[in-house]
Amino acid sequence: MGEGDVTKREVLEVLGHVYDPDYRDRSIVDLGLVDEESVTVEDGRIKVRYRLTAPMCPFSAAIGLLIRHALEARLGLPVEVGIAADHFQAEAVTTVLQNEERSRELFERMRAFGLLEQCVRW
Repeated sequence: MGEGDVTKREVLEVLGHVYDPDYRDRSIVDLGLVDEESVTVEDGRIKVRYRLTAPMCPFSAAIGLLIRHALEARLGLPVEVGIAADHFQAEAVTTVLQNEERSRELFERMRAFGLLEQCVRW
């Protein structure tokens, strides 16, 4: 699938299958963590800025990894994910999301605990 084929609506449709680990009965789109304003599709990349349901969310970086995983798996484009810049955890979460080793380690822990299957449901 090429960049011209992907729309914000399609991105949001995929993210409608991603659930906050604390609120597994509603998607991150339903919760308002991601909306059309938070999504950009340009230059063959998808960019998503997300919000959290609580200031001290223990899954703040995990949600970003769930978003990246779902979009790359379904849409086949590189994805840049970041937490909303005004969130007080923004620096710490960005550090995790931009560090390949730390992201991979967290992603594998999420997989081992079954979080991927519980929070990304096709």
